[in-house]
Amino acid sequence: MTILSILFMLFIVAPICMLIALSLAKRNRVLRNQVEKVIKTFLLSCACLAIFTTIGIVLSVLFESIRFFQVVPISDFLLGLQWSPQMAIREDQVGSSGAFGAVPLFAGTFLITIIAMLVAVPFGLMSAIYLSEYATHKIRTFAKPTLEILAGIPTVVYGFFAALTVAPLIRDNLEAFGLEVSSESALAAGIVMGVMILPFVSSLSDDVINAVPQSLRDGSYALGATSAETVRRVVFPAALPGIVGSILLAVSRAIGETMIVVMAAGLSANLTANPFESVTTVTVQIVTLLVGDQEFDSPKTLAAFALGLTLFAVTLLLNVIALHVVRKYKEQYE
Repeated sequence: MTILSILFMLFIVAPICMLIALSLAKRNRVLRNQVEKVIKTFLLSCACLAIFTTIGIVLSVLFESIRFFQVVPISDFLLGLQWSPQMAIREDQVGSSGAFGAVPLFAGTFLITIIAMLVAVPFGLMSAIYLSEYATHKIRTFAKPTLEILAGIPTVVYGFFAALTVAPLIRDNLEAFGLEVSSESALAAGIVMGVMILPFVSSLSDDVINAVPQSLRDGSYALGATSAETVRRVVFPAALPGIVGSILLAVSRAIGETMIVVMAAGLSANLTANPFESVTTVTVQIVTLLVGDQEFDSPKTLAAFALGLTLFAVTLLLNVIALHVVRKYKEQYE
């Protein structure tokens, strides 16, 4: 290559190529910014849609609940001890005045949820600790997917299992000790519900515990702590916010369950703390009130919205309490 060719390439061709490259880069930068704006707008729209949908759901339930409380005083609803919404379902029928005291429903929901959490939380946490801290890789590879299968079983299957197997088993064994047990009991529904939500506690807690840095464990072992002491004093406090979240998710799942309660605990609105008796829950009554041929404006139908609003308020309160607990322990750990 001659000197003239080199000079031509250096002073003519190179600047032209540089100008073309700058033009393309500028065009790509403009296109990239435009695409970025479109994606940002789309994501913002999705976020606003989710927020507005939530607000719409809350307002729709709130407005219908206000209509119900114009007919039935809120004090009678929240403090009443009898639930019997036997109103006329059509204008040409005559029904009783009904009783809309929701305390038996709250008591039944609370009773079944407590029994379910007494089953799910201890077994779920212990299984999560074993899988994350003690189990070998081979056992963990087999046990965790097997445990998570429980979360994929339809609730109606759990309901059949509770009604046909667990409830008769509990009744037959406890009657042998002279205890009177109903054919449909809160104990049967709570036990089966605890088995159903156990994977929520176990799997999520296992993921949270595994996310704790290994350096914290190594430091604890270097100070002479045993595995149990390391789990109790180092790993568990570090993973506590996530564990509280998993328990809260399990509680919400238990409060919102319907099919198991219908098939194993019945529909009777009994105000009792006896787990051997038949009870019902808020979600079961919501379904019962909205099924069938009935006037939408009747207090019997509007009571379902009042129950839904109360359930929403309780769930929101649980979230606030859990957030406070998580923040408190997180600050102590940090």
